[in-house]
Amino acid sequence: MKKLLFAALVTFAGPSFADDFLDTQYGPYGWEVHLLRATVANDVLTVAFMIENTGSSSESMDSMDVTEVAYTTNDKKYPVLTDVNGQYLASTITYEQNQDGSLFRAPDIDQNEIYFSKEERQVGWVKFEAPADVDWPIDLSLPGVSPFTISKPAE
Repeated sequence: MKKLLFAALVTFAGPSFADDFLDTQYGPYGWEVHLLRATVANDVLTVAFMIENTGSSSESMDSMDVTEVAYTTNDKKYPVLTDVNGQYLASTITYEQNQDGSLFRAPDIDQNEIYFSKEERQVGWVKFEAPADVDWPIDLSLPGVSPFTISKPAE
């Protein structure tokens, strides 16, 4: 019984219990980008992720060009969806200075920056046309970040 309790404590005390990410890649400035969730509903794939400033100081980064965000399958490339007004279906954030910033920018928007304090985290999301059943797994590309390989989410 003591061995069982010790094993349970070791299992729950590990760092993976606190941060349950599907995957982690490294982005600009040595920051970490965590894949949080991928879901499919009504033929739309929604991918949520977190950008974490793991550096020792505050930093800024250029907004990501939304046209560079895509996922690929064996023979296709899928861009971020747009709504009926042509607006990209991707998140915006508010950064520390309480100013609106765009995690993603459209091609016709001037370059802007997003500020991250030391150890700050921001969550973002993007929506795509869902791939066909035979096209999984997919590779999600965010500018400056190694691609994420995503398996088909459970239904």
